[in-house]
Amino acid sequence: MSSRQTLGISLAAAIAVVGTVAVVHLSHKGNSETASAQPDVIRLSQTIAEGALIADDLGLFAKHGIRIEWKGKMAHGPATIVALAGGELDAAGSVTTAMILARSHGSKIKIVASSTLSSVERPLFRYMVKDGSPITGKPSDFVGKKVVASPTTITWYPLVVWLKRGGIDLESVEFLQLPSPLATEQALRDGKVDVIGASEATPPGSKLLAEGGVHFLPGITDAEVLGVPQIGGWAMREDYLAAHPDIARRFIQTLKEGYVWSNAHPDSAAAILARRNGVPKEFAKYQRIWRPVPENAIVDSTSIRKWVAILEEVGQIPSGSIKPEDVFTNAYNTPSAKP
Repeated sequence: MSSRQTLGISLAAAIAVVGTVAVVHLSHKGNSETASAQPDVIRLSQTIAEGALIADDLGLFAKHGIRIEWKGKMAHGPATIVALAGGELDAAGSVTTAMILARSHGSKIKIVASSTLSSVERPLFRYMVKDGSPITGKPSDFVGKKVVASPTTITWYPLVVWLKRGGIDLESVEFLQLPSPLATEQALRDGKVDVIGASEATPPGSKLLAEGGVHFLPGITDAEVLGVPQIGGWAMREDYLAAHPDIARRFIQTLKEGYVWSNAHPDSAAAILARRNGVPKEFAKYQRIWRPVPENAIVDSTSIRKWVAILEEVGQIPSGSIKPEDVFTNAYNTPSAKP
């Protein structure tokens, strides 16, 4: 099987498996829609959960009668969506494409809140090479090269779309996933890989930039290639939403209050994330900024439509198979974002 085919079906196969064996498991106690002395429990992964981690640290979930049961870290955002679809989590954060793909393979989940934003001025991801690399920024430069960009994540889509539009056969590029930022940094320094998808705000990208000897390729960022302002969000299963609409509303309201605080206190927000994620001290100083998030947490329909079109373009979903309005809802998002 070709590397492109392997990348394209990896998430689909996992979702198909959990979709057939999942048993609904709701983690609340008793009837959560009635008054109770006990907080309602929501199970989350720490992966792609920045807004929830900060809200939890500030005590905002407790304020709204919710206790988070943290289920540890997963490989990446798409893995949390697989866990959500399988009933292991009650909500999950990820890149929007993972949620759309899950929906396309029969998982009844919906995006209920937005999270990560990107812009040309402040893109989420770029592509980094060592100084002196023969890769200068032409699609043909990537033929035969090794690129660290985890399949079906935000590090992967911009480059895949850019290469495809440039006429490059994706089978001619080797995409890799490495286990940690340190492994990624070392692989680029040692010349074991040619390109890495990285951010200037977090390691390994920010650390490599500070130490020198590397640079970002011009004109290849998620914002410039994809043109999608909302990169990710939070999803819940439809059965959970139907059974516990009040918990969903309180969860989203809590996220929004955390977003408001984090946007107003970016340095403190970054420090909380470094501590909660167990970032080693030698790396914490490279955790430079908190990225602004939409304080109203509204899911942008235009971004959803663009993501659907991108998935159609790269052949991960059939054209016309997914209606954007079936993928998301803002019905559980109350108007006010202020605490």
